[in-house]
Amino acid sequence: MKLTIENISKTFKDKQAVTGFSAELSEGVYALLGPNGAGKTTLMRMLADILNPSSGRILLDGNDISIMGNRYRDILGYLPQEFGLYRNFTAIRFLSYFARLKGLNKQETTTRVDEVLELVNLQKDRKRKLKTYSGGMKRRLGIAQALLNDPKLLIVDEPTAGLDPQERVRFRNLLSEIAGDRIVLLSTHIVSDIEYIAKEVLLMRQGTLIQRSTSEQLLDNVKDKVWKCTVEQNALSQLQKRYKVGNIQRAETGIEVRIVSDQQPLADAVNVTPTLEDVYLYFFNEEVTDDVQTGML
Repeated sequence: MKLTIENISKTFKDKQAVTGFSAELSEGVYALLGPNGAGKTTLMRMLADILNPSSGRILLDGNDISIMGNRYRDILGYLPQEFGLYRNFTAIRFLSYFARLKGLNKQETTTRVDEVLELVNLQKDRKRKLKTYSGGMKRRLGIAQALLNDPKLLIVDEPTAGLDPQERVRFRNLLSEIAGDRIVLLSTHIVSDIEYIAKEVLLMRQGTLIQRSTSEQLLDNVKDKVWKCTVEQNALSQLQKRYKVGNIQRAETGIEVRIVSDQQPLADAVNVTPTLEDVYLYFFNEEVTDDVQTGML
């Protein structure tokens, strides 16, 4: 299976949200990485056939998805960034409702609802009303909804928002397991979501694809450009103004900082092994977010 994105753009009035985006995806996990406002959600809504591109085409195995209609949606699973729930439904009722909307018969619905509840670790809470669910549980239910029709193309927009660290690991492993015979596209601004599972990473900034490569190739971009040094408290502010400073950690000898810079920032700064967090800082000039900012140097 092959998903081809041909030079698509999307304009909202006077705002260009996506510009000339082209890529070709086959089976495996792909990560769309970029800061908030980069155009990731707009792109994914076009790939989910919710928005029409202002220009360009999206093809599945050579067929334009705008013409395929239900044939495309039958093989699509989609989890939007904002996902509404029926508060007085139980998880079973909610998923059964969506299963029927997706065309599953009664027997298929019963079987598949049980399977996806098990996958997202909600079996024991299946009869609770959704208004009692925590944010993380609601997000897991959204993931279950996207998997109901056993999609060959799975598009998930910021899927781990609100999940605790254990749930995030479980979800990443799930994506990796199911990606063998399907295309999985995951958008995120959280580096740890994709570091170990992505076949390729697509970097997006201001609506444009700026680079596409493997994690290893991305790390080559910052080889010999990541430094660690120790500074006094009164020197930290100036250092942050001059350089891209990532992690900051207090130590007995001062403040240890991790810096991404083409040149050695200080005389005592030493090179360290780069991570995808450093890549993110290098390309987007902002610190990584959520649980990835751990202070580890």
